[in-house]
Amino acid sequence: MVHVFIVNEKTFKYHLEYMFAGTGAADKLSPFLQNATATFNASTERNLMGMIADISRIRIGDKIIFYLQATRNYEGQFFGTFKVTDNPFWDENDDTNYLKDNMEKGLSYRVKIEPDVVYPKGVTEHQLLDSLDDIDKVSDMCWSLIYRKLKGNRGCTMITDKEYLRLLSKLRQQNNNQSLNITQGLTFNSTNQLIETTENSNQYNGRTNEINVKDRLIYKFNSGKAFETHLQAYILQTIDRTPLKEFLLRENLPTWIGNEVSCGVGMQRIDILTMQEDEDNVYANIIELKCGEAYDDIVNRQLPWYIKWFNHYIGDTYNKNIVIQPVVLTYETDGVVANQTLNVNRLRNNISVLPVKNIFFTIQNNEVVFRLLEEKN
Repeated sequence: MVHVFIVNEKTFKYHLEYMFAGTGAADKLSPFLQNATATFNASTERNLMGMIADISRIRIGDKIIFYLQATRNYEGQFFGTFKVTDNPFWDENDDTNYLKDNMEKGLSYRVKIEPDVVYPKGVTEHQLLDSLDDIDKVSDMCWSLIYRKLKGNRGCTMITDKEYLRLLSKLRQQNNNQSLNITQGLTFNSTNQLIETTENSNQYNGRTNEINVKDRLIYKFNSGKAFETHLQAYILQTIDRTPLKEFLLRENLPTWIGNEVSCGVGMQRIDILTMQEDEDNVYANIIELKCGEAYDDIVNRQLPWYIKWFNHYIGDTYNKNIVIQPVVLTYETDGVVANQTLNVNRLRNNISVLPVKNIFFTIQNNEVVFRLLEEKN
C-alpha cells in the first residue's frame, strides 16, 4: 500500500536526513492520548483524530511518496520511493517535539522509513494530475490525489495500487530509470530540486510513543460524547486483528486500507474501504460507520452511491471478478435488518454485490467488542 505525505522544502530536507514521515496541525497538542479524561476542544480533537486515523492505516512495509508543495519558482512535485520500517508513533507537539525547531513545524504523528528505490528527480503535479498524454479512460486518472487537491485537505493521503504504478512509471521515465545508489544518507537540494546522497547518516532520536486511541474512545462513549472519528481510528489500527479480520478480510492476501476515501467532488467519502486481490478476484469492503441511527439512509442512499462510484473509478481498472461487500458497522441497537440486499443497477458485468454485512460494536469491561449481527439469537 502507498501513502503520500505533504512536505515543504524545509521539512523535506529533515524527512530525508532523518528518515521519517509525519503529519500534524500547527502547534496543537494531543493531551487526550496520554490522559483519556483530559478536557479538550471537541472540534480540534476531531481534526487531530482524523490525522491519527490517517496514519493508523499505515503498516510496516508500506510505500511512502512525498509531495513537495509548490513555491513561487517551482511546481509541486512527487518524490519517491520509501518504505515504512516501524509502526506509527506519537511525539507530542510541545517544546521537545523532535526536530520541530529545525523544521519550523511540529509534526505529532509519525512513521520511520528507509529508502526503497529513490529517484533524484520528482514528477510534477502537471505531469501526474493534469496531463492526458497516457490516459485512455477516466479511471486511469489519479483520482485520489485530484480529490485531495480539490478539497485542500489530508496531509497523509492513500493512493490505490494502480495509481502508484502510474506514478512509479513516470518517476522512472523522468529519471531515465536511474535511481540513486545510496550508501549512507540522503538530503534535498532546494536549489536544483533534487534528492541527493550525502556522506552523513543521522540516527532518529525522537520520542516514539504508542498511539493509543482506545482509552479515549471508551471515555467518549461512556460520557455520551461524539466518538465516530475515534472509532474510525481504532478500527484502522485493529482491522487486521481478531475479531475484525475474521469478519472482513481473507487470509494470506495483502490488504489495501483506505479511510475517508473521496468519491465525488462534494463531501461524499467512504469511511473505510479495504481491497484484497488474488489471481482471479478482487474483494472490496465498503464500510460505513455510524454511531447513531439513520440506518435506512445508509442502505438506500449512501452505500449505493459508493458502489456506483467504485464501479466507475476503481472497478474499471481491473480485468478480474470484483466482489463488493457493503458493511454497516454501528453501535448495538434494535431495528437493524440483517443481510439486506442493496438496489444498485447498471454495474459492470464483472462486479457482484453481496448483501449488507452488519457488525455491531459496544463497550464491555473497558474493552471494545465487535460481533456480527447474525450471531444474535
